[in-house]
Amino acid sequence: MRSSHSASFRCLYASAAIVFLFSLSAPLAAEERHGHAHQHGVSKLKLAFDGTGLEMEIVSPGSDIVGFEHPPANVADRQAIAKAEAVFRDAAKLFVFPAGTGCRLVSAEVEAPSAAGDNHDKHDHDKHGEEKHHDDKHHDAKKAEEDDHHSEFHSQYRYNCANPEKLTHIDVKLFDRFPRAREIEVEAITPSGQFARELTLSSPRLKL
Repeated sequence: MRSSHSASFRCLYASAAIVFLFSLSAPLAAEERHGHAHQHGVSKLKLAFDGTGLEMEIVSPGSDIVGFEHPPANVADRQAIAKAEAVFRDAAKLFVFPAGTGCRLVSAEVEAPSAAGDNHDKHDHDKHGEEKHHDDKHHDAKKAEEDDHHSEFHSQYRYNCANPEKLTHIDVKLFDRFPRAREIEVEAITPSGQFARELTLSSPRLKL
């Protein structure tokens, strides 16, 4: 179940959703270009800025962040997830605001892929002998299921900005923290209007 923060973000963002969808062709073009919502190398950033309130939501494929999307298979996998989650919780490592904006982080929520390993598919075929064929079929089915599995890091941030007129841009540091990330597709709603934009390693500044 998502928190009240998640619900409030959806309400704030959805308040202009109809206008946003009909006034912008860029998001549709992006979907046609990328083929589907979940694509390796591509993160999604939604931003809603109204008065002194700023809310952001970013979703990144697990492959971009930790290099894999399968359930963690060992200690190294679990440590990688925990380390990435810590980065997402420290918003200052991901978003840098212009001096004088007075933007203060009010809350941060992070949903990371489960760090629990799953060893149920490790079969001892020599020991089970006659069950080998059944185990192989189960393993193949499980592998196919995991191939279709897309784990994601989902983070939401809420800020209060004392001087919102100075918030002219945000420098997004996702590419610096996670080199596998190649692109961020942005959808933003601000007092001056709505827009869609793409950020890359060579152009990580989101101009507002």
